[in-house]
Amino acid sequence: MNPFSEIDTVKLCGYNGKTYATDDRSKKDLKLNCQNKTSVRENILDLFKPFPIDLIKIYPKSFSSDKGLTYGLIRTSQGKKLAVLGEASLVLKDPFRGECYRNPSALKVCDLTAENTQCLMELFPYTRPCSLRSHPITIGTGDRLGLATPGHIRAIRKFDVRPVLAQQSTRENRQTGRTFEEVVRDAAWAVFQEDYRDGYGADGDHLKSLEEVKDSLNSGVSMVTLDLSEKLISEAFGLPKETIDRRFEREIDVGDREVFSHMFLGKEFSFQTLRGGFSIRFDEETLKRNVLLFHKALDFTEEVYESIRFRSGGAHIDFEISIDETPFPTSPENHLFLIIELNHRGIRIDSLAPRFVGDFQKGVDYRGDLSEFRQQLRKHVRIAEEYGHYKISVHSGSDKFSIFPDLGELARKALHLKTAGTSWLEAMRLIALVNPLLYREMHRFAFSAFKEASKLYHVTTELDQIPDLESLQDEELPALLDQDDSRQLLHITYGYLLNARNETGRNFFRERLFQTLARYEEDYWSLLETHIEKHLTSIGLKKIN
Repeated sequence: MNPFSEIDTVKLCGYNGKTYATDDRSKKDLKLNCQNKTSVRENILDLFKPFPIDLIKIYPKSFSSDKGLTYGLIRTSQGKKLAVLGEASLVLKDPFRGECYRNPSALKVCDLTAENTQCLMELFPYTRPCSLRSHPITIGTGDRLGLATPGHIRAIRKFDVRPVLAQQSTRENRQTGRTFEEVVRDAAWAVFQEDYRDGYGADGDHLKSLEEVKDSLNSGVSMVTLDLSEKLISEAFGLPKETIDRRFEREIDVGDREVFSHMFLGKEFSFQTLRGGFSIRFDEETLKRNVLLFHKALDFTEEVYESIRFRSGGAHIDFEISIDETPFPTSPENHLFLIIELNHRGIRIDSLAPRFVGDFQKGVDYRGDLSEFRQQLRKHVRIAEEYGHYKISVHSGSDKFSIFPDLGELARKALHLKTAGTSWLEAMRLIALVNPLLYREMHRFAFSAFKEASKLYHVTTELDQIPDLESLQDEELPALLDQDDSRQLLHITYGYLLNARNETGRNFFRERLFQTLARYEEDYWSLLETHIEKHLTSIGLKKIN
């Protein structure tokens, strides 16, 4: 099979009249592009001619030489492999483990194992996750399948922004059947494939226990997002005052009560903004409610923070606090109380994810009062600037295009945007484009799994608003990925779709899904590149070249 054969290009019309293309370049453009790179590709191909391997494709950007050896990624019928080429004695001494061929030079073909990933990170340090605390704008691009990262990189390298390419929660890993180690590994090889040397992060996302934090750190993450939702006493802002008074007396030590009173009561916390500023005061009742809301979460955070410092061996681990999965929005008073207490305990955070006003549902645009969101965002940003210059982190940030201009204007000095499910939806768009039969099967199954899946997510999906699948022609299927209810249907059922099995234990969809995405990987990456680029330009970022 010719590794440089033209990629499949598909143009289809959706039911809403849109035209989709998995690659906007014409076949003539593709041929010209290949001609421009012919010499490089042919030189690489010449290295493989003496060896009896089933070479399907090479990834030219990955190829580089070091100490007499050439390293690069290839695809064979068994999947992606690392190729090591050079003089036989050097290839045999090379630390990567793999199958060797001699003729008379040598080729070693290596699986992308955990052991070989460690070798990769040692030989090519840019493939190891690193802290991104010094970069003002970062974006998390959760790659649930381990296949999307090249598309993310191709978009991100056009902008002055840094990516957190490996970003998964324990819940997501359970649903995809992956581990933190595998998530980091897949990101490292994608970075190598794309020759991306600007630095990337790996985030153990929404971690809720010390054991989860330890597991992610042992896997090499460079960022921990601590989810405090299960440690917050949310009823503290719903109980009557008399109950709050009793619980405060019962649960908070006398000495701590005195410290809280000294730190907060009778003080005015003032913040200046371009629009005049604002101030926050705590009365006795508001203080008690905040103390009860946060006191257990603060103790837990301190325990985790000390564990991270102990386990990191002096390396900085980016530390984010997440309070976005609470029953009510995070008020400026909540934010201020929390960060003052964190600072008082010596806990330094790199980002904070509040729950904003409005609705941040999965895979669709922001729903809520834009003016109120802007007003609250401005206050959260100023508090962060005043008390530690940490980033405001926006969770469920995929596709929130209506608020992106405000984020770019107000939070550009310190912003972290988290996306994940939108890359899964682009995978489903590709399936609709190139494998409509598989898409139809997955869409039908998603309906059957939706009720159970919706217990894990806050969505207001109206299934009866989704166009009837049986009435749609194949060329109309991709447009379902532009309809909010259909997007949410497919978004929240991803784990059920990946794990669906028949009575013999065989996966219904997983193998065919991965085979299709591998066959059309360039098309998938092109869709992702366009989509993530749209996110970044909507924030107001300018391309650097």
